[in-house]
Amino acid sequence: MRAVNNTIKNVIFAIILALPVLFSASASAEPKEPTGKPENKKALRVLYWNIQNGMWAGQPDHYQKFVDWINSWHPDICIFCEGATIYYDGTHEHMPNEERYLPAHWDELCARWGHQYHVVTPRRKSSSTPYGRSNYPQVITSRFPIDTIAIIKGRKPDSVIVNYAGWYQVHVEGVEKPLNIVTLHLKNGKHGYGVPKERRQESADKYEGDQHRVKELCRIMDNSIRKSKNPDEELWIMAGDYNSYNRRDNFKYKWNNASLGFTAQDYMIFHSPYYDLVNSCYPDDFKPSCGNLRIDYMYVTKPMLKACIDVYTETDEYTKREHSGVSTFYIPSDHYPIIADFKLSKLK
Repeated sequence: MRAVNNTIKNVIFAIILALPVLFSASASAEPKEPTGKPENKKALRVLYWNIQNGMWAGQPDHYQKFVDWINSWHPDICIFCEGATIYYDGTHEHMPNEERYLPAHWDELCARWGHQYHVVTPRRKSSSTPYGRSNYPQVITSRFPIDTIAIIKGRKPDSVIVNYAGWYQVHVEGVEKPLNIVTLHLKNGKHGYGVPKERRQESADKYEGDQHRVKELCRIMDNSIRKSKNPDEELWIMAGDYNSYNRRDNFKYKWNNASLGFTAQDYMIFHSPYYDLVNSCYPDDFKPSCGNLRIDYMYVTKPMLKACIDVYTETDEYTKREHSGVSTFYIPSDHYPIIADFKLSKLK
């Protein structure tokens, strides 16, 4: 616990020291504009998307529009957050586990876009959700074989991973090294983990939610990329819903630069070997991933960044969100996808 708290203090101290550097440094890659949706045989295409409540909006047509859209992009690997059905179609009524199409049938669903391999992170036991399980597993589907290296769960009281994270290796045809993929969905909200309702505003005022997300990130990286001796020479992607804000987007948010609301993403900037792929490719543009916020990220190591050809973040007729009229549910999702192409010959 003391070590984790010291880490948070170090992040805050690093913010103060590095603010001038952050805002004067040039980006590591030139901005790129999307050039369409080619099926590039010489590129590895990775698609990430938080599909809100297991693609709740896709239930009426048994996910056909969703499948058609995936097929239009020809991804080699898909990474999804919120990979479980939760509610009945058109309602906010929870569905019992035994009636949920997902995650039990991801094999059938991903086969419809030509992926024969998939993995799903386990759902954590939870007393705060109906039917006793957390609702937001991550999913990888792939044209290539996948090995599970670790399921990262954390531990009470200081480093609970609210939605279990996963470390996987995908064996891409023609690429000698395995592609390491870490999936995550960090705690949401401003208040800390397990804080009772009467203390939540006080907790939010202290940015305890961001502090918990730092603890999650620390635990996840300790049990994945920090196991590597040479991450700068390996192929890693760490993608998911980080539920946190990046100070490199502050030209849009216009917060106080010293805000602790940037704490979790500052941890990624100052204490990880990863590069924010979207910001690296579009350093002068704000690319939201959820309404007018950017809280989803695809982080990559240096070899992946160097191999990147294009990053697509713009919405289209299908992915532009529309409120459903039910709760906070959107059609097709409240989040937008991130799609990246990597040149196979550079994945060494």
